[in-house]
This record gives sequence, structure tokens and C-alpha cells, in this order.
Amino acid sequence: MARVHVAATPLDRGWEMAETAPGAANRASGVEAPWRPASVPGTVAGALGMTFDDTRDLDAHDYWYRKRIEAGETGDVLRFEGLATLADVWIDDEPTLQSESMFIEHSVDVRHRLRRGSEIAIRFASLAKALSEKRHRPRWRATIVAQQQLRWFRTSLLGRIPAWTPPIAPVGPYRAITVEKASPIVSANVRTRLDGSTGVVEASFVLGEHVRGVDIVVGEAQSALRVEGHVARGSVVIQHAPRWWPHTHGTPTLMPVSAMVHDTVGTQRVELGATGFRTVDVDRSDGAFTLYVNGVRVFCRGACWMPLDVLTLGATRDVLRAALERVRDAGMNMLRVSGTMLYESRDFHELCDELGILVWQDFMFANMDYPSTDERFSALVRTEANQLLDRLQLSPSLAVCCGGSEVEQQAAMMGLPESEWSNSLFRDVLPSIVKATRPDLVYVPSSPTGGPLPFHVDEGVAHYYGVGAYMRCLDDARRARVRFTSECLAFANLPRDETIEALLHEGQLPTQHPRWKSRVARDRGTSWDFDDVRDHYLQELFDVDPAALRHADLARYLELGRVATGEVMGVTMGEWRRARSTCAGAIVWFLRDLWEGAGWGVIDSRGYPKAPYYYLRRALSPLALLVTDEGLNGVSVHAVNDRGDAIAAIVSVMLYRGESAIARGEKAITLEAHGVMELKVDALIGRFTDVAYAYRFGSPSHDVTVATLTDTRGAVLARAFHFPRGLRNERASDVGVEASAQRISDRAWRVAVRTRNVAKAVAFDARGFIAEDDFFHVAPGATHEVVLTSQDATHTGPLSATVKPVNATTPTRVVCAR
Repeated sequence: MARVHVAATPLDRGWEMAETAPGAANRASGVEAPWRPASVPGTVAGALGMTFDDTRDLDAHDYWYRKRIEAGETGDVLRFEGLATLADVWIDDEPTLQSESMFIEHSVDVRHRLRRGSEIAIRFASLAKALSEKRHRPRWRATIVAQQQLRWFRTSLLGRIPAWTPPIAPVGPYRAITVEKASPIVSANVRTRLDGSTGVVEASFVLGEHVRGVDIVVGEAQSALRVEGHVARGSVVIQHAPRWWPHTHGTPTLMPVSAMVHDTVGTQRVELGATGFRTVDVDRSDGAFTLYVNGVRVFCRGACWMPLDVLTLGATRDVLRAALERVRDAGMNMLRVSGTMLYESRDFHELCDELGILVWQDFMFANMDYPSTDERFSALVRTEANQLLDRLQLSPSLAVCCGGSEVEQQAAMMGLPESEWSNSLFRDVLPSIVKATRPDLVYVPSSPTGGPLPFHVDEGVAHYYGVGAYMRCLDDARRARVRFTSECLAFANLPRDETIEALLHEGQLPTQHPRWKSRVARDRGTSWDFDDVRDHYLQELFDVDPAALRHADLARYLELGRVATGEVMGVTMGEWRRARSTCAGAIVWFLRDLWEGAGWGVIDSRGYPKAPYYYLRRALSPLALLVTDEGLNGVSVHAVNDRGDAIAAIVSVMLYRGESAIARGEKAITLEAHGVMELKVDALIGRFTDVAYAYRFGSPSHDVTVATLTDTRGAVLARAFHFPRGLRNERASDVGVEASAQRISDRAWRVAVRTRNVAKAVAFDARGFIAEDDFFHVAPGATHEVVLTSQDATHTGPLSATVKPVNATTPTRVVCAR
């Protein structure tokens, strides 16, 4: 049902936790181990104060939680929003609840049981003991996990994937425990749909005793429902309803939804949340997978979302908002919640609704051969799926539901026939629940899926790692004819120096120290890891031996390594967004690191963006200018406008040799709404220039091509660069960079970076600050302004920072105005 917002008291104080051997106690009163304070919501790892260096197996023991009810903590319904994983609950030593899934919520009627002084006790039983019981063997062995019998248990693979997750399994009451007063609305089913320009909200309520009538209220519109017995049904219609859009394409307009309940005492407003009106459709013709929102083709781009705090699984609404605003600011309009992790909180989905970020939601299945014919297991899955979609009935940001991650792929790669790639859960059970509960969503049976084999990338949904893990040339992104990639571009992205220093102790250096290497992701059973992948592209882009460079100049190796993965991601996304691309979406694997190190994330575990974040931000902007090298056909400039209004603009290009412009050209254009326009640089200049340096008539005539998109008043909207010889490992003693800063608030400074010659991949070193833009190129004679914001809310002192282009030998100090 849609969540009925009632008065709820969080039971978040006074909890204790104890650890015992499996089966050592059958009641909390029988626990002989010492008790310690514990946070709820929280995890055993959090209660034990564990770090990522701990080697304890949290699945090997039983863990007990207990709490005495205090004054003001009684009510009618006791709600458990998430218990990981095998949990038994007692109230005053009386068995109350058994839970076999961390993905299922539970509500218990406690009107005559819970009083001041009552004790709630929870035992989280050893998962390792349960895994040791003999069960049927799977049809294939999933390489992602060591313990194949995890397929029988509805729990997260987080902490149980040896190759790339921290070894901390989620155990404990990781979501809230609350006590609530009974609501006059027992359950609520609310559906939103858009018929042309008319918004319709349909409601069906099961009512409590003494309710005489109920109205549904959406924004300013209100309609009385028909009441028959204890059920009320009806709808409210909104003419010319404002549409909800992903933020890249419009405004994510939301409208509050509530019910006015009339009973013998009076009228009470019951809040149900907020919703938005939109349509989501998919074109699957001719091998495509293209999403349309409100009838408009949307290039879906973003990243796979991971928990922000692996140890406690706790993230406040403010922490989530900051992370999701960084997603929005990067031009990302879709997040995928992967089947390897766990379902996210209501706060996450409400914020995605508010910020206009589409959600691709995997059900929590990954790689394994799940026991679909087991009735008990299937019943858990049905409850889990129904609860998830009921909770998200009103969410307009939810767009895609997917059976899980790499189930079809794993089976196919093991050589099984197509009939064995899937099962009834993904073919029948889950799609039927999606259709019944949220018929407006797109369902995908697995990620990836489609084509002769699910891991082929030119049909359906792909996981594309040609550029990336498989170390293919950059032009493979075009040659592969990707249609939609729900995972892509995985690299061991280097974090900033501050994060490296937080990971490594004095005298420990990246990237060969065991502490570093233990956190570099790898595929199980391979002789290489993702540091090797990064080094491959470092060598390809800069024509330098990574091992020799690392040995001779570690600082330079780290500098080039950061730029290399950023450049590869930016170039590849630009390729997929160009006018003639076959690709309709690309989701990076993944957004944020799970722990400190060179993880796959484009943001590190402390929340600091890495170099690829900034390259993606420029490539994914709703209004973007991109360049592609077309070889003998020269260089193309692609102007992209995701917005709903046409833009009158000017595209200009300049070719520079040293400080001098040797060729230029421009064209006035009208960039249509939701449009992409391709222009040839040679056509803009009006003559042959060998701008791509493809014909190789002697040395190149220029060092850099700079393309600029301006409005009719001359304001710069976007800029893009092309280097005919690539970035190259070249440095000059005097590029001519100057940088000055002006304070614009207590925590923020505006920095102006000027340069005499072209400055490549200009990077800030500003401890404790996050830059609005970083690793950017600056054209000869140009100025680039960037806002730097302190991460410390109490910091009001001066800015201490330097900037350094990758083609300069020394950094330049930022001079702060008095």
C-alpha cells in the first residue's frame, strides 16, 4: 500500500547488543554474553565499532538486541522496516515474529502487549550455520560469490562478494523500528496516471472503525470517495496537469497527496506523500532499448547507486540529499539500484522524485540460480516485490524494474541453453506483480538481456566493458553499436591525495602496497585487476610506460592516471550522445566508492568527486557541446539540447598554434528542443585544415581545436576541446597560468584561472574544498572561473590552494584577494 503517514515514535534509544555462539540462547534472558550499547537503526558492525580492517565473520555468530520500553514509546502497531537477515522477535519473552528476509517489512499489533517497562528482544541468527545445511545444488556456479547457497536466502550480497565489496556483511536492525498509533486508514492503494493532458489519481482505502467518509486531495483538487462498508474508492481529476520531468528535460513537478477522513469526532488529514504526472514508454523495435518520458526520447545517463555507509547502512536525509544533488549537478538523470546491494530508503526515492532523477530498480537478485520452484522462497519474493512497489506507488521517478543483475548472463556464460537462462521468478512472478501494482513501469527480466546472447551489446540492455575492463580501443564504443548499457566504464579511479592519505599510513605508497591492492576491484579468478585497466589507458593516451613512470615519478603517475580515466569516460559518453549514435542510455559502474581506495566510483567514499566525475559532468550536461574525431572526415562538433525550448546560439571554432589562433569559423544555429546538431569543423572554417590530423601531411598545423557554444548575447553555454596529437606526456616550464580568488560567502570562493598557452586538465589542490569544476582545459588567452566550497561548515578562513595543468611542470598558487 502507499505509505500512510501517521504519528510514529522511533524506538531508537536504549538498545543493547550481545554476541553469542549460534544457538547458545533461546531467549534474551538466557544470554550470558556481555551487553553493549547499540544504535538502532544500525548494524552489528556499527555496534562493534568495526573498521574495514576487521576480519571477523559477522555471519558466524548470533547477535541479540534488547530494549526496555520507556514512557511515550507505546502505541498500537510495532513496525520493523528491515531486519538483516534471519530474525526472531520476542516481547517480554513471548515469541512475536520470525523474519527470513532482510527485504521485508513487518507490522505487529501490540495494543494489548506493549507497555512501559516491556522488553523487546531480537535475535539475528547465524547465517553461516544456516548456509551449512545441505540443499539442492544449483544448475551453475556463480563466480561472484564464494558461498553458492546464498541463493536460498533473501539477503544482500554486500560484504559477501570477495572481489570488490568490503568484507563487512549487513547484520542487524538496519532500518527503523517504530511504534505507531492506529490510522483511520488501514491501507491505501493510490495510482497516478496521465491521460493526454489530464492527470488522474485513483484511490482505494480500507477504513478503520467509525469512519463515515473520506476525500482524496491532490494539490488543490479534492474529490469525495464512495464508501461501501469499510472500503472507499474513487478518483480525482486534474485538468492540464503539470508534468513531472527528469531534471535534464524539464521541471520535476510534484503534487502533495492526502486524504481528509471524516469520523464521529471530526475531520483528520492523513498524509500520503507526493506524486507527479508522467508517462514512461520503451521502444524495443529492431533490438533497441530506448526510453521515452512524456513522449520525449531521453538519453538516460547516470551511475549505479551504492550504500553511502557500508558499515552502518545509515544515511540521513541530509546526507542523501547532498549525494543526490551531486548526481543532479553532474547532468545524470538516472540511478540504477543494483541487485547486488539492497533496496533504498523512502528518503532516497522521495529525493529522487524531488530532484528529477529517474530510478532503475533491480530486484535483489544477482548471478545465482535461485530456487524458483521452492514455494517458501517464492512466497518471500512475492511479499518482497509487492511491498517494494506498494511503498513506491506514488513515485514518479521510478521508471524501470529489473528482475536482477547478470542472472541470464551468468547462465549463458556457463554454456547453458537459452531455456535455462531464466526461471519463473523473472519470466512470470515479478513481471505480473509489476503489471498489477505499477503498470506504468518498464519491466526488464535481467540486466543484461536481449540478443543471441545476453552479454552481446548491440541488442537490448547491455553491460558494456569493451572500453574499460576488456581494454579495447576507444573506438570500440562506436563499433560495438551499444543500444543501452545499464553498466559500463569501470576503472580503478584514483581519489584525491587527501583520501589516499586517509587510507595509507606513513611510508605506505600507492599503488603496490598490500593495503592499497586489497581494495582494488578485480574479477574473481583473473590475474589482473582494475589498476591494470587504468594503466592500459594511461599508456594509450599518454604514450608512457605506467610501471616505469610509477617507479620514477609516483606523483606524475597519479596525475596522469586521474586524467586518463576521466578522459576515457568523457570521450566515450560524448561518443554515445552524438547525433548518429545508436546508444540510448549509459549507466556507469558505479557512483561512489564503498571504501577508501581506487574504487570504481566517480566519487570517493568520503564524498569527494574524482576526475571522471568532472569529465562526465561536462559530457552529460543537459546543454552540452561535444567533439568527435571522425578520422579522414575531420572533427565533428555536436550541440545537444535536452531542454524543452529551442535555443538560438552560435557555434564557433578556433584552431590554436601556441598562443596564436590560425583559423576560425562560426555559425548561428537554432538548437531545437530535445535536439542534437552535428557540425563539421572544416565546414565552419570554410576550408581544409586536416583538423583531425588524419592525412599526416607533415607535422600538425595546430595544437588544439576549441569549440564554443554561446547565446546570442555572447554568454558561454558550453565548450569542448580536441587535441590532434592527443594529450601526450609533455610538460612546459611556463604555460602562463595565473589564478586569483575572490570570497563570495563564508565557505565559498570564486577562482579565476587564466592562461597564456593552452592549459590541459587543470586540477586544483585545495584541501577540504570541493570544486564546481576540475580537470578542465583552458584555451590560450582565456579565463575559466570555478567556485570552490569548503566541506567544513565552520571554515571561514582563507583559501589555500594551487592549480596545475597536466602539461605544466609546477603548480600555480591561487592568490586570494584581501
